[in-house]
Amino acid sequence: MVSLLSRYLTDACRAELSTRVTPNGFRLMDVIRSGLRHADSSVGIYAPDGQSYDVFRELFEPALASFRAPFSAPRADLACLNPPAVVSTRIRMARNLVGHAFPAGMSSSDRLRVQEKISHACHCLADDFKGTVTPLSDVSQETLDDMITAQMAFGPQDKYMAAAGIHNDWPIGRSVFNTQDKQLSLWINEEDHLRVAVVMPGACVSACYQLMTRVIVRLAAHLDFCKDARLGFLTSCPSNVGSAMRVSYRVDLRRNAAQESHLQQLKSGGIIQIRDIAGEHAPRTGELIDISFRHRVGISETHMLRDIAALF
Repeated sequence: MVSLLSRYLTDACRAELSTRVTPNGFRLMDVIRSGLRHADSSVGIYAPDGQSYDVFRELFEPALASFRAPFSAPRADLACLNPPAVVSTRIRMARNLVGHAFPAGMSSSDRLRVQEKISHACHCLADDFKGTVTPLSDVSQETLDDMITAQMAFGPQDKYMAAAGIHNDWPIGRSVFNTQDKQLSLWINEEDHLRVAVVMPGACVSACYQLMTRVIVRLAAHLDFCKDARLGFLTSCPSNVGSAMRVSYRVDLRRNAAQESHLQQLKSGGIIQIRDIAGEHAPRTGELIDISFRHRVGISETHMLRDIAALF
């Protein structure tokens, strides 16, 4: 597998970009450090701040284009899932705050400031979403391991993010907010300043999206999210730029045997992504998998919801 970094950072491009600096002082090496260290990375590029997308546009633009969803009418050939095989539906939103470096470029004091802002916003959700903000510095390793297994927290295990500097100062400035019913989880200072996830049992995209919309609107009343007029919401990894939303199904392949070959064809064609339920870079360990569409850049939330519904 050739990373997007290797594909698009030509010698001429590197010579051109190596003299540039963002207003926050970040250089090309801050963008490409992870991909240089790990040749097996699929992307290899992380933005240390929102301005990187403009300052290093000759690198980011082709990377964005590889994830850009082409305009298409509703497709009848996507159906690859049996509804009973869908264990749960998950919608994730990524957001970064205006005025702060992104996690790959943050200082420990900046992580604490972002943590404080988002934690305050989480407390403002309390009337409708009963939950608790937990600083990860306050939990034991055993408790954290249990929370990670339950996907209610995150750790510093991702080697690609570690190489980019995203795990620096661990666990300073990292917190999670989980509701009592476990349907809503907010991660503070993981790959982005804020990751919001809604999970519900079965195939229920509409209900998940309605809940997510309520949460994001409430948070936006207290937080200023980093958004570009042309690109949309800016994220650490270019694969998430735009709506910064990912919709996925957790699927039990044992209940989807008749459609599995079609599912694999869509994966081979670069249409869908199949991940282990433990996360993007985790190896496959069983019959439970996570399915989403690969192309998320330049696509509206409505389009994304329409396509995920077409998998039935």
